[in-house]
Order: sequence, then structure tokens, then C-alpha cells
Amino acid sequence: MRPERGVSEFEPTLRDVLAAGHTARFRASGDSMYPAIRSGDYLEIARCPVSQLRVGDVILATTERGLTAHRIVRIQEAEGKTRITTRGDNALRSDPSVVSDDVLGRVENVRTESATIMRFAAVLVRRLRSAFQQ
Repeated sequence: MRPERGVSEFEPTLRDVLAAGHTARFRASGDSMYPAIRSGDYLEIARCPVSQLRVGDVILATTERGLTAHRIVRIQEAEGKTRITTRGDNALRSDPSVVSDDVLGRVENVRTESATIMRFAAVLVRRLRSAFQQ
């Protein structure tokens, strides 16, 4: 899963937002995490110390192919650095491992496009109901 916008303009901004203690949300593109995350879903990313990451967490990391949100399949210490191996849920092979500096954050929430539409519809219904009651 990758952000829909161009990586070159997105990554520095995302790093700044997360470093300031905020969460960030972007729309995912691709099917590598299907069915857990679908293309078009919104991912909420929060900064997370590497020491709190666990196998099974989905992280956003800078990889050879750009920003990628994949599930952690292995965490290992080597030569004083933490190396993290990820794999897309819909992939047969693991990604090349990344070092802790490459990890931007952990995916804390996935909001599907249909959930966003339903939330918008619920707000609209509440507003219409309120307008008719007045």
C-alpha cells in the first residue's frame, strides 16, 4: 500500500507532521495488503517508538519502492541496529528489511471508503432530521 500522492512531496511533510506529535492520514493505493487494507482506504499513521513495534503490526516505512505500509513479519537486532522485515498480506515474499530510521510510524486505524461514505450519510441524516424538527 502506498500513498496516492507523489512520494517526493509527501514524505518530508509526513515526517514533519509525525515528529510534531500529530497523527497523519492518507489514502492508500494498491492491493498488496488486501483484504485488510484496500486501495482507496484511509490509513491513520502515528509515530511509534521502534521498541513498541511487534510482529503483526502494520507500519509505514521508506522502502526501495517508496513509502509502503506492510505488516511486520520479523524484528531482529543486528550490529546495534533494529532491522524490520515486512510483507504485504497479499504478497508471497517478504520485503527487504529496513532499519528503524526508515520507519515513519504504525498504522493505527484503517477507514474504508464505504465507512467514510456512511459517516457522511449519518451526518446528513442528523442534519436533515434536526432541520425538520425545527
